[in-house]
Amino acid sequence: MYNILLVDYSRRLCRELQHLLQHNKSDYTIGDCVFDSAAALTAMSKQDFTVVVIHTERYDTAGLWLCHHIRKISEIPILLIGGRDHFKLVRKALIYQVNDYLPSPISTCALLCSLHELRMKLEPEPPMKKTASLTPPIQINGKAMDSSHVIRIIKSYVRDHLSDEITLKKISDMLHFNCAYLGQKFKLEEKMSFNDYMLQQRMEKAKQLLLSTNLRIYEIAVGVGYKDIDWFYKKFKACTGSSPNAYRRQKIHTA
Repeated sequence: MYNILLVDYSRRLCRELQHLLQHNKSDYTIGDCVFDSAAALTAMSKQDFTVVVIHTERYDTAGLWLCHHIRKISEIPILLIGGRDHFKLVRKALIYQVNDYLPSPISTCALLCSLHELRMKLEPEPPMKKTASLTPPIQINGKAMDSSHVIRIIKSYVRDHLSDEITLKKISDMLHFNCAYLGQKFKLEEKMSFNDYMLQQRMEKAKQLLLSTNLRIYEIAVGVGYKDIDWFYKKFKACTGSSPNAYRRQKIHTA
């Protein structure tokens, strides 16, 4: 069982998160829940934790201060949960090597996926894998940062903004990176281009909506970022081999 230190400045996430972890039979449990930075550092001095989850909400400055001081004493994984689209917060958090960031309100799927990825990093690698070449780091404020931290932030942004007009240039500007440089890092880390990843996520979301809702096709198209319905039809058929209507009928009949 993996032990979480939850730092909940909002004083409202603890019970919700514990219920979520138990309901989904997660390997994580909340070992302690505190409500301010001083109490968090005290808890870390008295007890061993596997990961620190910091829910900043409107207390971004306090959350970043805590990340900074945790990194002075420990390499423990940090999951930061903050306000929607707070990319200034994200950029500063990257400097303190925060391992992942989720916008608030958090979805169950995003949280469990993030904790799962952190768990995979916590487990020791087999000896043979340690000889594999490492992905070159990304430079932030002159510091070498793990590329996976930055790429995970980008992926999280894409998943939460599929209905918006998303470009790597827009994300690069928000994080103050060179677009071409970030694109190269993304492809090196994910083995696919940013545009291919975004298309993959949009099509997966569209398939999910086709099967789990009664939304009309144009509503689904808009919901995954396509204002041109014909273009959505073309992309969907190229990815799945069938039209959205045919995909919905086929899956319903075979269910």
